[in-house]
Amino acid sequence: MSARPRAARPAWALALATLLVALAALEAFSCVALRVSEGRWVGLDDLAAARSRSGAGERGAALGAEAEGARPVREGRVLHPYLGYVMDPRLSARGVEIAGLDRLSVELGFPRNRAPLLQPRDPRRAVIGVFGGSVADILADAGAESLREALAEAPALRGREIVVLSVAAPGYKQPQALMTLNYLLVLGAHFDAVVNLDGVNELALPESELLPLGVAPFYPRGWYTRAADLAPDLRLAVGRVAFLEDLRRRSADLFSLAPLRWSRSAGLLWSLADRRLASSVAAAETAMLARPKGHNPQAQGPRLPEDVAARTRVVEVWQRSSLQMARLCDGLGVPYFHFLQPNQYVPDSKPMDDAERKVAFRAASPMRLPVEQGYARLRAAGAELAAEGVGFHDLSGLFEGVREPIYVDDCCHLNGLGNRLLGAAVGRAMAKAPALAAPPPAN
Repeated sequence: MSARPRAARPAWALALATLLVALAALEAFSCVALRVSEGRWVGLDDLAAARSRSGAGERGAALGAEAEGARPVREGRVLHPYLGYVMDPRLSARGVEIAGLDRLSVELGFPRNRAPLLQPRDPRRAVIGVFGGSVADILADAGAESLREALAEAPALRGREIVVLSVAAPGYKQPQALMTLNYLLVLGAHFDAVVNLDGVNELALPESELLPLGVAPFYPRGWYTRAADLAPDLRLAVGRVAFLEDLRRRSADLFSLAPLRWSRSAGLLWSLADRRLASSVAAAETAMLARPKGHNPQAQGPRLPEDVAARTRVVEVWQRSSLQMARLCDGLGVPYFHFLQPNQYVPDSKPMDDAERKVAFRAASPMRLPVEQGYARLRAAGAELAAEGVGFHDLSGLFEGVREPIYVDDCCHLNGLGNRLLGAAVGRAMAKAPALAAPPPAN
């Protein structure tokens, strides 16, 4: 009997081995390519986290570092009759469980908090209200522990539970913080100290988003598309943005499925595609900001005289808003603290290596020129506030000696280390203030 032929088996095995070697080589190449693309080694967990952020609509480098659980929120905003908009209370800030909160507090539209916004005065508890934009909102979470540790040294707060509440929201700029403070106080909120952290949105958002649409620079962000009776061309532009953002979410969902989520090659393909989609979304939003024809008072607000430059006007509104917040707090016996936030576009404010610069610095960023050219004006206006007795502190140079990475995107947001350093700096400045440096009077 002749021997059974064995040629087919080795050929099959050789083909399988060749395929496995090719896949392994492709994965190795993709691993190196991701290292070159992102400036660091990227694991499967990093890819999964990046897809999660991309699916939520976040910008910046696809695999940028996180602020340790506290990130800028791009979920829905809902119109508010006094504040312009608040965060949709039906949507929790990621990573924060809101089901157990007081229902009214959730309905107020500041959903990052773990404690009710409307708390009665209690000598055992010190409630710190943090006002401002997304950097302030994140600080109230990611920097809260450092803030509490520094404040615990203040004689007036020793032995008291320190509660840090975020009454800030992404995109807020003055006079929204002033209006928010007024609104919450008339609803019955109590604060033992008020922190206002801002500066970047006031300079950048009017120039990049409001003035191109003919909207008054002190109106809320995105007011035109929220308040206008949408013309057909504007509806098409809004629809294109929504379509591209949905496509980006679907792409992130697809590459999160098995077996694609286990492959760095698939991760590399997704990362490149996601960057293209993010750029397309940004371009579509830019197109949406084309100045409309005519004037719509509801969506654009009052026509302002052109004898005063817009940047001068927004700095003046910022200064007056802070002064009004201080006067309001003084009348209630509440210490008020105003902090000018740090930002990567402030000249010489932080040393950056190539990896951080790739994530955090973009020459075409709408934040860059307004901050580079406008922060000196904010500093000067802040000095005038301090001369009038306002507790103003310039933190724009906080990271001058910090070589570790701090910024997580090309806007303004900080990682965990940055938020801890910022929280500690805010707390130390507050603890030294006369209102908190003296022990409370004996009962």
